[in-house]
Amino acid sequence: MILVLTVAVCGCTSGNPQGNTGATLSMSPTVSVVTGSGSCGFTTCHGLSLACGPNPPQVCTMEYALGDKCRQYAYCDGSEGSCRLVTSQQFDTCKSCIQRCGGADPAEIFTCEEKC
Repeated sequence: MILVLTVAVCGCTSGNPQGNTGATLSMSPTVSVVTGSGSCGFTTCHGLSLACGPNPPQVCTMEYALGDKCRQYAYCDGSEGSCRLVTSQQFDTCKSCIQRCGGADPAEIFTCEEKC
């Protein structure tokens, strides 16, 4: 029992076996849970293509997509028995700005988006 515990602890605390100091850690995407399933919410998790519906996703990835920045200026209203998308002038301005960002290089597009 003590031998197994010692091996487990040593294996967890040992250094990088390849000796690489600049190695990149690769992990599977983290997910967030969206509460209120069965209620009114965005039908998509990312991007500028927004729609509202009665069954929003229960789980979304934590990756970032172009346009996610603008989603803070929109919401779904589930009052009065309906589920509708509500956007503000800030959303429209943000969306227009991002749609003007162009280029073949994704990094260039995201740099442009930061300025919106």
